[in-house]
Amino acid sequence: MTPPEQHIVRHARTFAALTLVSRVLGLARDAILARLFGVTALGTAFAIAFQFPNTFRRLFGEGALSAAFIPEYARLLKKEPALAARFASLVVALMTAALGALVLALELVIIAVLLSIQLPDNGRRALVLLALMLPFMPTVCLTAILGGMLQSHGRFAAQAGAPIILNICMIAAALMGSRLLEWPAETTSLAVAASVTLAGVLQTAWCFHDLRAITSWSRSFQGARESVARMFKKMLPITIGLGGLQITTLIESWLIVGWPIYFGPTILGSPYPLDEGAGAALTNAQRLYQFPLGIFGIALATAAFPALARLADEPERFADTLRRSIRLAAFIGLPATAGLIWVAADLTSVIYQGGAVTAEGAARIAPCLTMYALLVGAYSITHILTRAFYAKGDTKLPTTISLITMTLSLVLSLALMWPLKESGLALASSIAAAIQLVALAWLAHRSLNAGQPLVDRATAHALLRAAIATAAMLAVLAALRFLWPLENPSTMAQHWLRLAADCLTGGVAYLGAAMLFCRPELSWLIGKPIGSPGSPDRG
Repeated sequence: MTPPEQHIVRHARTFAALTLVSRVLGLARDAILARLFGVTALGTAFAIAFQFPNTFRRLFGEGALSAAFIPEYARLLKKEPALAARFASLVVALMTAALGALVLALELVIIAVLLSIQLPDNGRRALVLLALMLPFMPTVCLTAILGGMLQSHGRFAAQAGAPIILNICMIAAALMGSRLLEWPAETTSLAVAASVTLAGVLQTAWCFHDLRAITSWSRSFQGARESVARMFKKMLPITIGLGGLQITTLIESWLIVGWPIYFGPTILGSPYPLDEGAGAALTNAQRLYQFPLGIFGIALATAAFPALARLADEPERFADTLRRSIRLAAFIGLPATAGLIWVAADLTSVIYQGGAVTAEGAARIAPCLTMYALLVGAYSITHILTRAFYAKGDTKLPTTISLITMTLSLVLSLALMWPLKESGLALASSIAAAIQLVALAWLAHRSLNAGQPLVDRATAHALLRAAIATAAMLAVLAALRFLWPLENPSTMAQHWLRLAADCLTGGVAYLGAAMLFCRPELSWLIGKPIGSPGSPDRG
């Protein structure tokens, strides 16, 4: 493997390891909050309020701002380090001022709405929670800029670990409010919302601390304005291109899912298909499918992007790096998709059932998770393809595709929520994500690699082998279920037992199949050769 590819895998492993810690804490956070708020109106109010700053985190902290900032900063760092420092200083100053003004304006709008419009109690509660969490927006954008600087210097730990701070703060606030101070759930929700803003401040401080020995800040911006203009010019289409799913989810949260919270159970005199608990069910399902996606899918795309940007003018190495990234994404994404669908019912019961979440509430989450799980593998590859276009300086094509699929997702959501309720919204997202992947792959094959095919014979064989290994895993799980039927699978103990058995058996089965069929990808992932030196390189 060439040095850039070695760096991608090594950085992906570092990013994934820290992301794993973050996601485990995030899962604990979501389990605690679900048990506090339930699949209820309060749960939906908190979910749609948290969706706004959380979308900023995913869109900018894990996406658009880094994607626009990193290529420009890396280019300047390579040629003129002093100018790179001035560029970063100006970006930080502008983003702080602009987003600070935006937060102030939004806070004033929320106050005006609360004072002038009569809303149901849960609608007012959602706005109050949002007001408490809005200051997280500028801090998460600053963290994205600082994290982009650290990535350009080959340091991924600070940005990957920043969400750990968010999860710890939210868990501490939830436990302190509900257990130590014995506050009611409504009051505890305010403390958790305030902890989100505190976490944003701590994240930014951590990144500043990690940068202290790497770069210097400047009050002089001489020569940096042109680079800043280029960055912001790229940023809007990148925001749309990388954030299609996030923007669609935000619109769905506030306009479609939030309707019963703000306007009641009817629309134009007819019953609305979603109730006040739909938002909580969807949000809890989203957290579970985002677990494997964040651990590896986004981690791999984040690690691959700087390398793709460096190799943009070397077609053969660029194409090879892109193919290897796609193969790794499929190697993890396919079994993650199949595994999530297989364990959906048991997983939602184990993670969420208890406290304010009844068995019926957990049963509402499971179909949503099944529908969302369909997009895990597709979305992992989409992240890589989108960043490949950006590495080549092309923001128009992926942006156009993203706009089309965003619109399609919203139309499908409005159509599917009537027969399928909240799970229809999840299915709409998966259908749109699959269409986006097909379109991006077709465009990348035609225009991205300067004559180099996106999927050559080795890549096609690798994708087929990953599918075969996934099918083998499912066959083993089906055999286990047939040979060892549970007496009463609806009890919590049986959910735990079956989930543990499925995860252990499925993991061992896929590892065994991977050692037979997917040795190159497995060796790239663990950083060690597998098999005899004379074995053919199927990669």
